[in-house]
Amino acid sequence: MPTSMPDSFYETNKAVTEYLIFHYGTKDDLLLDGIGPAEALGFPRRCGKLHQSFDLDRNRALDLGCAVGASTLAMSEAFQEVVGIDFAHALIDSAQRISAEKEVVVPIAVEGELTRDISVSIPENANPERVAFQQGDAMSLDKSLGQFDFILMANLIDRLPDPAQCLSQIHSFANPNGLLAITSPYTWLEEYTPKEKWLGGFEKDGEPVRTRDRLLELLDPQFEFLESRNLPFLIREHERKNQYSIAQATLWRKR
Repeated sequence: MPTSMPDSFYETNKAVTEYLIFHYGTKDDLLLDGIGPAEALGFPRRCGKLHQSFDLDRNRALDLGCAVGASTLAMSEAFQEVVGIDFAHALIDSAQRISAEKEVVVPIAVEGELTRDISVSIPENANPERVAFQQGDAMSLDKSLGQFDFILMANLIDRLPDPAQCLSQIHSFANPNGLLAITSPYTWLEEYTPKEKWLGGFEKDGEPVRTRDRLLELLDPQFEFLESRNLPFLIREHERKNQYSIAQATLWRKR
């Protein structure tokens, strides 16, 4: 769910379609004849509810790297005001459209050039009137955004050109006692993040560097680490091909 890659895949119609299905598709839309890992479905909605087991104010929430907005809308069920930000104009345009229209028709890939149309809709309990989507850069957030009780960064850090820079400023947008949730499969690729900016996935002085350890190092001055969870997710490519991944969710309390 990227926020800082100009001229990227995330501005294409293919990306918009895949993300609309990823965010809002049903089991029937995603799994051929119901075959596949059902536990991986509904990932954006699960991310938007990572705050549920924690004691915190539920006034304002921020979905940073919101893509087409299912996590943002899930957050609107509990928070009075939710801001969703993504760098890709195409994804934000789609988030705004489905939030306003409640339901949109999406052409999904079947095989080769063949497609079929499906309807996808926002969650029944969502409150889109509480949500504002805007284009923005996670690397350079506007201070006028203010502070939030819950900040979600879902599958974002390994798609930023300098994730450490982004993380170094995120504390200024969190209220005291606020919750920060970071999810990522830690798929570090040089096409998105220069290798010298990777948080993990390499050796240093003969020792492996892991992303979670680096997150602890970067966030510890401002945040208390609470727990981690494994969150599987599924991205549909066509009728008979899905990408299965397991993100690690780490949860942090603002000191």
